[in-house]
Amino acid sequence: MNPTDRYQLIMAADRVPPTDPDDCIDHVDAGLSALRPYTDLHTGTWLSADTTDAGTEDVAQAAAQLRSLCHHQPAVFAEDWFDDYLAVNRRLAATATCLADEQAVMWVHGHRLQLLPGIMRRLRPDLGTVMQLHSTFPPAELFVRLPEHRELLSGLLGADVVVLPHRRAATNLLDLAGRVHGLPVRDGQIAVGNRRVRVLAYPMPADTAGIRRLARSAPVRVRAQEIRGALRVAGPVLLSVAGWDLAEAVEQRLAAFDRFLAEHRPAPATVALLHVGCGEPQTPAEHGQRERVDRLIAKINGTYAEIGQPVVHYLRATPDRRELASLYLASDTILATPDHHGTAAHAHEFVAAHGGAPVVVSELTCDGADLPGAVVVNPHDTAAFAAAIARVAGISAPVPMAGSAGTEPAPEAWARRLMAVVRARAAAPSQAARRRQSTSAGTTRPAGYPAVHDNPRKIDAR
Repeated sequence: MNPTDRYQLIMAADRVPPTDPDDCIDHVDAGLSALRPYTDLHTGTWLSADTTDAGTEDVAQAAAQLRSLCHHQPAVFAEDWFDDYLAVNRRLAATATCLADEQAVMWVHGHRLQLLPGIMRRLRPDLGTVMQLHSTFPPAELFVRLPEHRELLSGLLGADVVVLPHRRAATNLLDLAGRVHGLPVRDGQIAVGNRRVRVLAYPMPADTAGIRRLARSAPVRVRAQEIRGALRVAGPVLLSVAGWDLAEAVEQRLAAFDRFLAEHRPAPATVALLHVGCGEPQTPAEHGQRERVDRLIAKINGTYAEIGQPVVHYLRATPDRRELASLYLASDTILATPDHHGTAAHAHEFVAAHGGAPVVVSELTCDGADLPGAVVVNPHDTAAFAAAIARVAGISAPVPMAGSAGTEPAPEAWARRLMAVVRARAAAPSQAARRRQSTSAGTTRPAGYPAVHDNPRKIDAR
Protein backbone atom coordinates (compact mmCIF):
# COMPACT_ATOMS: atom_id res chain seq x y z
CA MET A 1 0.00 0.00 0.00
CA ASN A 2 1.56 3.27 -1.17
CA PRO A 3 0.63 6.22 1.10
CA THR A 4 0.31 8.48 -1.96
CA ASP A 5 -2.22 6.21 -3.69
CA ARG A 6 -5.96 6.79 -3.51
CA TYR A 7 -8.51 4.00 -3.38
CA GLN A 8 -12.17 3.60 -4.27
CA LEU A 9 -12.74 0.97 -1.58
CA ILE A 10 -11.25 0.93 1.92
CA MET A 11 -11.68 -2.38 3.77
CA ALA A 12 -11.13 -1.63 7.46
CA ALA A 13 -11.20 -4.70 9.68
CA ASP A 14 -9.87 -6.04 12.95
CA ARG A 15 -7.45 -8.16 10.93
CA VAL A 16 -6.08 -8.40 7.37
CA PRO A 17 -7.13 -11.81 6.02
CA PRO A 18 -4.55 -14.18 4.54
CA THR A 19 -3.85 -13.85 0.84
CA ASP A 20 -4.40 -17.58 0.41
CA PRO A 21 -7.91 -18.45 1.67
CA ASP A 22 -6.72 -21.97 2.51
CA ASP A 23 -4.56 -20.45 5.28
CA CYS A 24 -7.60 -19.00 7.06
CA ILE A 25 -8.30 -20.20 10.59
CA ASP A 26 -11.95 -19.22 11.11
CA HIS A 27 -15.08 -18.29 9.22
CA VAL A 28 -14.49 -14.58 9.55
CA ASP A 29 -11.01 -14.96 8.09
CA ALA A 30 -12.40 -17.12 5.29
CA GLY A 31 -15.21 -14.69 4.52
CA LEU A 32 -12.90 -11.69 4.41
CA SER A 33 -10.30 -13.57 2.38
CA ALA A 34 -12.98 -14.47 -0.15
CA LEU A 35 -13.52 -10.72 -0.61
CA ARG A 36 -9.90 -10.08 -1.62
CA PRO A 37 -10.49 -10.54 -5.38
CA TYR A 38 -13.51 -8.23 -5.14
CA THR A 39 -11.44 -5.62 -3.29
CA ASP A 40 -8.65 -5.75 -5.88
CA LEU A 41 -11.14 -5.49 -8.74
CA HIS A 42 -12.62 -2.32 -7.24
CA THR A 43 -9.31 -0.52 -6.62
CA GLY A 44 -9.40 -1.26 -2.92
CA THR A 45 -7.00 -1.65 -0.04
CA TRP A 46 -7.06 -3.13 3.45
CA LEU A 47 -6.55 -1.42 6.81
CA SER A 48 -6.30 -3.31 10.08
CA ALA A 49 -6.70 -2.29 13.70
CA ASP A 50 -3.68 -4.50 14.39
CA THR A 51 -1.42 -2.17 12.37
CA THR A 52 -1.86 0.67 14.86
CA ASP A 53 0.56 0.99 17.77
CA ALA A 54 -1.77 2.35 20.43
CA GLY A 55 -3.32 -0.03 22.91
CA THR A 56 -4.01 -2.83 20.45
CA GLU A 57 -4.02 -5.52 23.16
CA ASP A 58 -6.46 -3.56 25.28
CA VAL A 59 -8.65 -2.94 22.24
CA ALA A 60 -8.61 -6.64 21.35
CA GLN A 61 -9.72 -7.43 24.90
CA ALA A 62 -12.45 -4.79 24.69
CA ALA A 63 -13.63 -6.27 21.38
CA ALA A 64 -13.81 -9.71 22.99
CA GLN A 65 -15.91 -8.25 25.80
CA LEU A 66 -18.19 -6.52 23.30
CA ARG A 67 -18.63 -9.84 21.52
CA SER A 68 -19.52 -11.47 24.83
CA LEU A 69 -22.03 -8.71 25.55
CA CYS A 70 -23.61 -9.20 22.13
CA HIS A 71 -23.96 -12.90 22.90
CA HIS A 72 -25.79 -12.26 26.19
CA GLN A 73 -22.72 -13.23 28.25
CA PRO A 74 -20.98 -11.54 31.19
CA ALA A 75 -18.67 -8.73 30.12
CA VAL A 76 -16.29 -6.89 32.45
CA PHE A 77 -14.64 -3.79 30.98
CA ALA A 78 -11.61 -2.04 32.47
CA GLU A 79 -12.46 1.44 33.72
CA ASP A 80 -10.34 3.19 31.06
CA TRP A 81 -10.95 0.77 28.16
CA PHE A 82 -12.74 3.35 26.05
CA ASP A 83 -9.76 5.72 25.81
CA ASP A 84 -7.58 3.15 24.02
CA TYR A 85 -10.56 1.99 21.97
CA LEU A 86 -11.27 5.54 20.79
CA ALA A 87 -7.58 6.18 20.07
CA VAL A 88 -7.27 3.15 17.79
CA ASN A 89 -10.45 4.10 15.90
CA ARG A 90 -9.21 7.68 15.46
CA ARG A 91 -5.80 6.55 14.26
CA LEU A 92 -7.30 4.24 11.67
CA ALA A 93 -9.67 7.02 10.58
CA ALA A 94 -6.73 9.39 10.02
CA THR A 95 -5.07 6.82 7.75
CA ALA A 96 -8.29 6.09 5.86
CA THR A 97 -8.91 9.80 5.33
CA CYS A 98 -5.62 10.11 3.45
CA LEU A 99 -6.13 6.94 1.38
CA ALA A 100 -9.77 7.26 0.31
CA ASP A 101 -10.50 8.76 -3.10
CA GLU A 102 -13.43 11.13 -3.56
CA GLN A 103 -16.80 9.39 -3.27
CA ALA A 104 -15.10 6.15 -2.21
CA VAL A 105 -16.72 3.48 -0.03
CA MET A 106 -15.52 2.62 3.46
CA TRP A 107 -16.33 -0.96 4.49
CA VAL A 108 -15.87 -1.38 8.26
CA HIS A 109 -15.87 -4.80 9.89
CA GLY A 110 -15.60 -5.99 13.46
CA HIS A 111 -16.14 -5.07 17.10
CA ARG A 112 -12.84 -3.18 17.38
CA LEU A 113 -14.01 -0.49 14.97
CA GLN A 114 -17.56 0.41 15.98
CA LEU A 115 -16.65 4.09 16.36
CA LEU A 116 -15.02 4.34 12.95
CA PRO A 117 -18.12 5.07 10.80
CA GLY A 118 -19.04 8.04 12.98
CA ILE A 119 -15.51 9.44 12.94
CA MET A 120 -15.26 9.02 9.17
CA ARG A 121 -18.56 10.85 8.63
CA ARG A 122 -17.05 13.90 10.26
CA LEU A 123 -13.67 13.65 8.55
CA ARG A 124 -14.87 12.55 5.10
CA PRO A 125 -18.59 13.22 4.60
CA ASP A 126 -18.19 12.44 0.89
CA LEU A 127 -17.64 8.71 1.60
CA GLY A 128 -20.26 5.98 1.60
CA THR A 129 -19.87 3.73 4.64
CA VAL A 130 -21.06 0.24 5.54
CA MET A 131 -20.63 -1.19 9.05
CA GLN A 132 -20.64 -4.99 9.18
CA LEU A 133 -20.85 -7.04 12.37
CA HIS A 134 -20.70 -10.81 11.96
CA SER A 135 -21.82 -11.29 15.57
CA THR A 136 -25.33 -10.67 16.78
CA PHE A 137 -26.56 -7.47 18.44
CA PRO A 138 -27.97 -7.76 21.98
CA PRO A 139 -31.35 -6.62 23.29
CA ALA A 140 -31.46 -2.94 24.23
CA GLU A 141 -31.81 -3.68 27.97
CA LEU A 142 -28.51 -5.55 27.90
CA PHE A 143 -26.61 -3.12 25.68
CA VAL A 144 -27.47 -0.03 27.75
CA ARG A 145 -25.76 -1.53 30.80
CA LEU A 146 -22.50 -0.50 29.15
CA PRO A 147 -21.79 3.13 30.18
CA GLU A 148 -20.41 3.87 26.71
CA HIS A 149 -23.46 2.55 24.84
CA ARG A 150 -24.28 6.04 23.50
CA GLU A 151 -20.86 6.44 21.95
CA LEU A 152 -20.98 3.02 20.35
CA LEU A 153 -24.43 3.65 18.90
CA SER A 154 -23.28 7.01 17.58
CA GLY A 155 -20.33 5.35 15.88
CA LEU A 156 -22.51 2.69 14.26
CA LEU A 157 -25.00 5.28 13.03
CA GLY A 158 -22.27 7.14 11.18
CA ALA A 159 -22.65 4.44 8.51
CA ASP A 160 -25.05 4.57 5.58
CA VAL A 161 -25.79 0.86 6.06
CA VAL A 162 -25.36 -1.39 9.13
CA VAL A 163 -25.20 -5.11 8.29
CA LEU A 164 -26.04 -7.73 10.91
CA PRO A 165 -26.18 -11.54 10.69
CA HIS A 166 -29.90 -12.14 11.26
CA ARG A 167 -33.29 -10.48 11.75
CA ARG A 168 -33.24 -10.69 15.54
CA ALA A 169 -30.00 -8.71 15.67
CA ALA A 170 -31.39 -6.06 13.32
CA THR A 171 -34.56 -5.79 15.40
CA ASN A 172 -32.50 -5.29 18.57
CA LEU A 173 -30.52 -2.42 17.01
CA LEU A 174 -33.67 -0.74 15.68
CA ASP A 175 -35.27 -1.07 19.12
CA LEU A 176 -32.24 0.48 20.82
CA ALA A 177 -32.25 3.45 18.46
CA GLY A 178 -36.01 4.00 18.54
CA ARG A 179 -37.37 3.03 21.93
CA VAL A 180 -34.32 3.89 24.05
CA HIS A 181 -32.77 6.83 22.20
CA GLY A 182 -35.88 8.28 20.59
CA LEU A 183 -34.62 8.27 17.02
CA PRO A 184 -37.31 7.89 14.33
CA VAL A 185 -37.36 4.28 13.08
CA ARG A 186 -39.37 3.07 10.09
CA ASP A 187 -39.10 0.31 7.49
CA GLY A 188 -35.74 -0.92 8.82
CA GLN A 189 -34.23 2.58 8.76
CA ILE A 190 -33.05 4.93 11.50
CA ALA A 191 -33.37 8.68 10.93
CA VAL A 192 -30.32 10.63 12.13
CA GLY A 193 -30.85 14.30 11.38
CA ASN A 194 -32.19 14.39 7.84
CA ARG A 195 -30.44 11.25 6.65
CA ARG A 196 -31.43 7.62 7.15
CA VAL A 197 -29.31 4.64 8.16
CA ARG A 198 -30.48 1.35 6.69
CA VAL A 199 -30.21 -1.73 8.93
CA LEU A 200 -29.89 -5.02 7.05
CA ALA A 201 -30.02 -8.65 8.16
CA TYR A 202 -27.61 -10.02 5.56
CA PRO A 203 -25.15 -12.63 6.91
CA MET A 204 -21.81 -13.23 5.24
CA PRO A 205 -22.13 -16.56 3.38
CA ALA A 206 -19.92 -19.54 4.07
CA ASP A 207 -17.17 -20.18 1.53
CA THR A 208 -18.66 -23.50 0.44
CA ALA A 209 -16.98 -23.37 -2.98
CA GLY A 210 -13.56 -23.19 -1.32
CA ILE A 211 -14.33 -26.15 0.95
CA ARG A 212 -15.73 -28.13 -2.00
CA ARG A 213 -12.50 -27.50 -3.93
CA LEU A 214 -10.35 -28.57 -0.99
CA ALA A 215 -12.42 -31.70 -0.36
CA ARG A 216 -11.62 -32.88 -3.89
CA SER A 217 -7.87 -32.34 -3.52
CA ALA A 218 -5.60 -35.36 -3.06
CA PRO A 219 -3.64 -34.05 0.00
CA VAL A 220 -6.84 -33.31 1.89
CA ARG A 221 -8.33 -36.70 1.10
CA VAL A 222 -5.14 -38.47 2.22
CA ARG A 223 -5.10 -36.45 5.43
CA ALA A 224 -8.77 -37.34 6.04
CA GLN A 225 -7.94 -41.03 5.76
CA GLU A 226 -5.11 -40.57 8.28
CA ILE A 227 -7.46 -38.89 10.76
CA ARG A 228 -10.11 -41.55 10.33
CA GLY A 229 -7.59 -44.33 10.79
CA ALA A 230 -6.25 -42.73 13.97
CA LEU A 231 -9.75 -42.58 15.46
CA ARG A 232 -10.22 -46.36 15.08
CA VAL A 233 -14.03 -46.08 15.03
CA ALA A 234 -16.00 -48.56 12.93
CA GLY A 235 -19.27 -46.62 13.13
CA PRO A 236 -20.25 -42.95 12.79
CA VAL A 237 -17.96 -40.15 13.92
CA LEU A 238 -19.76 -36.98 15.01
CA LEU A 239 -17.78 -33.78 14.54
CA SER A 240 -18.02 -30.66 16.70
CA VAL A 241 -15.90 -27.57 15.88
CA ALA A 242 -16.17 -24.44 18.02
CA GLY A 243 -14.28 -21.64 19.69
CA TRP A 244 -14.61 -20.77 23.38
CA ASP A 245 -17.37 -18.21 23.02
CA LEU A 246 -20.26 -19.34 25.22
CA ALA A 247 -22.61 -18.68 22.31
CA GLU A 248 -21.21 -21.83 20.67
CA ALA A 249 -23.14 -23.88 23.26
CA VAL A 250 -20.43 -26.54 23.45
CA GLU A 251 -21.48 -27.66 26.92
CA GLN A 252 -24.97 -28.34 25.61
CA ARG A 253 -23.53 -30.56 22.84
CA LEU A 254 -21.55 -32.56 25.37
CA ALA A 255 -24.53 -32.89 27.71
CA ALA A 256 -26.64 -34.21 24.82
CA PHE A 257 -23.93 -36.68 23.77
CA ASP A 258 -23.62 -37.83 27.38
CA ARG A 259 -27.37 -38.51 27.50
CA PHE A 260 -27.25 -40.28 24.13
CA LEU A 261 -24.56 -42.62 25.48
CA ALA A 262 -26.52 -43.24 28.68
CA GLU A 263 -29.69 -44.11 26.77
CA HIS A 264 -28.20 -46.25 23.95
CA ARG A 265 -24.94 -47.62 25.42
CA PRO A 266 -23.08 -48.04 22.10
CA ALA A 267 -19.71 -49.74 22.29
CA PRO A 268 -16.82 -47.19 22.30
CA ALA A 269 -15.46 -48.32 18.95
CA THR A 270 -18.84 -48.04 17.20
CA VAL A 271 -19.57 -44.31 17.67
CA ALA A 272 -17.50 -41.34 18.77
CA LEU A 273 -17.55 -37.57 19.07
CA LEU A 274 -14.56 -35.60 17.78
CA HIS A 275 -14.54 -32.15 19.37
CA VAL A 276 -12.12 -29.50 18.13
CA GLY A 277 -11.72 -26.51 20.46
CA CYS A 278 -10.38 -23.67 18.32
CA GLY A 279 -8.19 -20.78 19.41
CA GLU A 280 -7.59 -19.48 22.90
CA PRO A 281 -10.10 -18.10 25.41
CA GLN A 282 -10.23 -14.29 25.37
CA THR A 283 -12.37 -13.45 28.42
CA PRO A 284 -12.83 -14.82 31.95
CA ALA A 285 -16.14 -16.36 30.85
CA GLU A 286 -14.40 -18.17 27.98
CA HIS A 287 -11.64 -19.43 30.28
CA GLY A 288 -14.36 -20.74 32.58
CA GLN A 289 -16.07 -22.52 29.72
CA ARG A 290 -12.84 -24.24 28.65
CA GLU A 291 -12.40 -25.56 32.18
CA ARG A 292 -15.97 -26.88 32.22
CA VAL A 293 -15.55 -28.49 28.79
CA ASP A 294 -12.36 -30.20 29.97
CA ARG A 295 -14.19 -31.61 32.98
CA LEU A 296 -17.23 -32.71 30.95
CA ILE A 297 -15.11 -34.58 28.43
CA ALA A 298 -13.11 -36.24 31.21
CA LYS A 299 -16.37 -37.27 32.89
CA ILE A 300 -17.84 -38.74 29.71
CA ASN A 301 -14.68 -40.67 28.86
CA GLY A 302 -14.31 -41.80 32.46
CA THR A 303 -17.83 -43.21 32.33
CA TYR A 304 -18.04 -44.77 28.88
CA ALA A 305 -14.55 -45.16 27.38
CA GLU A 306 -12.40 -48.27 27.34
CA ILE A 307 -8.62 -48.44 27.61
CA GLY A 308 -7.18 -47.01 24.42
CA GLN A 309 -10.63 -46.17 23.00
CA PRO A 310 -12.19 -42.87 24.13
CA VAL A 311 -15.73 -42.00 23.14
CA VAL A 312 -14.87 -38.29 22.95
CA HIS A 313 -11.74 -37.42 21.02
CA TYR A 314 -10.70 -33.93 22.14
CA LEU A 315 -8.36 -31.68 20.18
CA ARG A 316 -7.35 -28.16 21.12
CA ALA A 317 -6.25 -26.75 17.80
CA THR A 318 -6.73 -23.94 15.31
CA PRO A 319 -7.04 -25.80 11.99
CA ASP A 320 -6.54 -23.96 8.74
CA ARG A 321 -9.00 -24.57 5.92
CA ARG A 322 -7.08 -27.57 4.58
CA GLU A 323 -7.15 -29.32 7.95
CA LEU A 324 -10.77 -28.33 8.48
CA ALA A 325 -11.76 -29.88 5.15
CA SER A 326 -9.88 -33.04 6.18
CA LEU A 327 -11.79 -33.14 9.47
CA TYR A 328 -15.06 -32.77 7.59
CA LEU A 329 -14.22 -35.69 5.30
CA ALA A 330 -13.02 -37.86 8.20
CA SER A 331 -16.37 -37.47 9.98
CA ASP A 332 -19.85 -38.76 9.19
CA THR A 333 -21.99 -36.00 10.66
CA ILE A 334 -21.62 -32.64 12.39
CA LEU A 335 -23.22 -30.94 15.37
CA ALA A 336 -23.38 -27.26 14.38
CA THR A 337 -25.59 -25.85 17.13
CA PRO A 338 -24.61 -22.37 18.39
CA ASP A 339 -27.34 -20.47 20.18
CA HIS A 340 -26.52 -16.86 19.29
CA HIS A 341 -24.62 -16.80 16.00
CA GLY A 342 -26.44 -15.83 12.83
CA THR A 343 -25.35 -18.60 10.49
CA ALA A 344 -24.60 -22.33 10.49
CA ALA A 345 -21.38 -21.98 8.49
CA HIS A 346 -19.84 -25.25 9.66
CA ALA A 347 -22.98 -27.14 8.65
CA HIS A 348 -23.01 -25.55 5.18
CA GLU A 349 -19.34 -26.38 4.69
CA PHE A 350 -19.75 -29.95 5.95
CA VAL A 351 -22.57 -30.57 3.47
CA ALA A 352 -20.48 -29.01 0.68
CA ALA A 353 -17.48 -31.21 1.50
CA HIS A 354 -19.58 -34.40 1.38
CA GLY A 355 -22.05 -33.35 -1.30
CA GLY A 356 -24.82 -34.05 1.21
CA ALA A 357 -24.56 -35.39 4.76
CA PRO A 358 -26.48 -35.76 8.04
CA VAL A 359 -26.18 -32.60 10.16
CA VAL A 360 -27.72 -31.25 13.35
CA VAL A 361 -28.33 -27.48 13.50
CA SER A 362 -29.78 -25.12 16.09
CA GLU A 363 -33.28 -23.73 15.69
CA LEU A 364 -31.99 -20.57 17.42
CA THR A 365 -29.68 -19.74 14.52
CA CYS A 366 -30.88 -21.76 11.52
CA ASP A 367 -34.41 -22.71 10.46
CA GLY A 368 -33.15 -25.48 8.22
CA ALA A 369 -34.76 -24.02 5.08
CA ASP A 370 -31.37 -23.45 3.44
CA LEU A 371 -30.24 -26.96 4.51
CA PRO A 372 -33.14 -29.23 3.57
CA GLY A 373 -33.00 -32.48 5.49
CA ALA A 374 -31.03 -31.07 8.43
CA VAL A 375 -32.15 -32.13 11.90
CA VAL A 376 -33.13 -28.95 13.74
CA VAL A 377 -33.05 -28.87 17.56
CA ASN A 378 -33.03 -26.48 20.47
CA PRO A 379 -29.52 -27.02 21.88
CA HIS A 380 -30.86 -26.41 25.40
CA ASP A 381 -33.37 -29.28 25.12
CA THR A 382 -31.03 -32.09 26.15
CA ALA A 383 -33.52 -34.92 25.59
CA ALA A 384 -34.43 -33.75 22.07
CA PHE A 385 -30.76 -33.10 21.25
CA ALA A 386 -29.80 -36.63 22.39
CA ALA A 387 -32.59 -38.02 20.20
CA ALA A 388 -31.26 -36.00 17.25
CA ILE A 389 -27.81 -37.50 17.81
CA ALA A 390 -29.33 -40.98 17.75
CA ARG A 391 -31.04 -40.14 14.43
CA VAL A 392 -27.90 -38.92 12.66
CA ALA A 393 -25.92 -41.82 14.12
CA GLY A 394 -28.40 -44.22 12.52
CA ILE A 395 -29.43 -45.84 15.79
CA SER A 396 -33.08 -44.88 16.20
CA ALA A 397 -34.22 -44.27 12.59
CA PRO A 398 -32.95 -44.01 9.01
CA VAL A 399 -30.23 -41.37 8.75
CA PRO A 400 -31.59 -38.07 7.35
CA MET A 401 -29.39 -36.47 4.68
CA ALA A 402 -29.09 -32.70 4.38
CA GLY A 403 -28.35 -30.91 1.15
CA SER A 404 -27.92 -27.29 0.17
CA ALA A 405 -30.96 -25.34 -1.02
CA GLY A 406 -28.66 -23.51 -3.43
CA THR A 407 -29.99 -20.10 -2.39
CA GLU A 408 -26.95 -18.79 -0.54
CA PRO A 409 -24.92 -16.36 -2.70
CA ALA A 410 -21.21 -16.75 -3.30
CA PRO A 411 -19.11 -14.25 -1.30
CA GLU A 412 -18.44 -11.99 -4.30
CA ALA A 413 -22.12 -11.91 -5.30
CA TRP A 414 -23.00 -11.13 -1.68
CA ALA A 415 -20.47 -8.28 -1.68
CA ARG A 416 -21.75 -6.87 -4.99
CA ARG A 417 -25.30 -6.66 -3.70
CA LEU A 418 -24.21 -5.04 -0.45
CA MET A 419 -22.02 -2.51 -2.27
CA ALA A 420 -24.93 -1.62 -4.55
CA VAL A 421 -27.06 -0.87 -1.49
CA VAL A 422 -24.34 1.26 0.08
CA ARG A 423 -23.70 3.26 -3.09
CA ALA A 424 -27.43 3.80 -3.61
CA ARG A 425 -27.81 5.05 -0.03
CA ALA A 426 -24.80 7.33 -0.32
CA ALA A 427 -26.11 8.77 -3.60
CA ALA A 428 -29.68 9.34 -2.37
CA PRO A 429 -30.74 13.00 -2.76
CA SER A 430 -30.93 13.77 0.97
CA GLN A 431 -27.58 12.09 1.59
CA ALA A 432 -25.83 13.60 -1.42
CA ALA A 433 -26.99 17.10 -0.52
CA ARG A 434 -25.41 16.75 2.88
CA ARG A 435 -22.16 15.49 1.42
CA ARG A 436 -21.95 18.51 -0.88
CA GLN A 437 -21.97 20.81 2.16
CA SER A 438 -18.26 20.19 2.47
CA THR A 439 -15.76 20.20 -0.37
CA SER A 440 -12.78 19.60 1.89
CA ALA A 441 -12.47 16.69 4.28
CA GLY A 442 -13.13 17.23 7.94
CA THR A 443 -14.61 20.76 7.92
CA THR A 444 -18.31 20.11 8.47
CA ARG A 445 -20.30 17.72 10.61
CA PRO A 446 -23.68 16.90 9.05
CA ALA A 447 -26.41 18.69 10.95
CA GLY A 448 -28.12 16.60 13.60
CA TYR A 449 -25.37 13.98 13.82
CA PRO A 450 -24.47 12.86 17.35
CA ALA A 451 -21.62 14.92 18.75
CA VAL A 452 -19.59 11.97 19.99
CA HIS A 453 -16.43 13.03 18.13
CA ASP A 454 -16.01 16.32 19.96
CA ASN A 455 -16.88 14.85 23.34
CA PRO A 456 -16.77 11.04 23.35
CA ARG A 457 -18.85 10.97 26.54
CA LYS A 458 -21.87 12.78 25.03
CA ILE A 459 -24.43 12.05 22.37
CA ASP A 460 -26.96 14.31 20.71
CA ALA A 461 -29.81 11.92 19.87
CA ARG A 462 -31.86 14.30 17.73
